[in-house]
Amino acid sequence: MAKKDTKKKNDDWGKTATRAFIVFILISCVLGFTLTMGFFDIFKKAEEGSIVAVQYTIRDGTGMPIITSDTSVVETEGVLAGVSQTIQFIVNQTYDDFIVPVQVYIYPSGVINFALFEPEMQAISDGVVGLKEGDSKTIYFPFGSSMEREMTKAQYENIGGNFSEAEVGMWIPLGFAPQPEITLDNATPETIATRYAKITSIGDDSLNVLYGYASADIRIITIV
Repeated sequence: MAKKDTKKKNDDWGKTATRAFIVFILISCVLGFTLTMGFFDIFKKAEEGSIVAVQYTIRDGTGMPIITSDTSVVETEGVLAGVSQTIQFIVNQTYDDFIVPVQVYIYPSGVINFALFEPEMQAISDGVVGLKEGDSKTIYFPFGSSMEREMTKAQYENIGGNFSEAEVGMWIPLGFAPQPEITLDNATPETIATRYAKITSIGDDSLNVLYGYASADIRIITIV
C-alpha cells in the first residue's frame, strides 16, 4: 500500500514539475522576445521618413543658449529667450514655409511663437540621419552669420526701441512674418513669430542687427 502511495506522489510531483517547466519555457520565450526586440531597438537609426523627437539647444556664435528644451542647460548656463518642449519632425522632410514657429515659454510673457527658420530646421532634420536614440550631435548653421540687416533709427523706434539707449551686444526681440522679412512696425498679427537679434553696430541714425544663430546641440529622444 505504501508503494502505491509513493508511486502516486512521484506521479503528482512529475506532473507538477512538467507544468512548472512548461510555464518557465513560456515565460522565457516572452522575455526573450521582449529583450530581443529591445536589443534590436538599440541599433535603430534615424533615416529618411523616420519620426524623431529631439531635445535641442539653439546657440549664438559665442555659445550662449538662445532657446532650449534641456532643463540641465537652463540650470547650468541659463537661457537668453526661453524654454521649449522637445521638437518632433520627419527626418529629411522639406519645409515649405520660411518661418517654423516653435512654442517657447518666455518669462514673464508666457508662451509665445518663437521663429526658427527653414534653413535651421532643414539642417537639423538632415543632420539626425544615422543617429540612434540617445545620440548627441552639434549641428552648425554656417548661413547664420549672413543673417544681418540695417535698421534706421525710425524703424528701430517704431518697434519700441529707444535709439539713444541702444548698445552694441544688446539683444532685442523682432517679429518675423511668414516670409523672410522683419516686420518693422508694431503690428502683431497671429502669423508673426518672435526671434531675438543682437545689435552688432550703431551709426548716427541707424544700427545693424544679427538675427542668425550659429548652431544647435541636439539629442535623439525617440525614433519611430
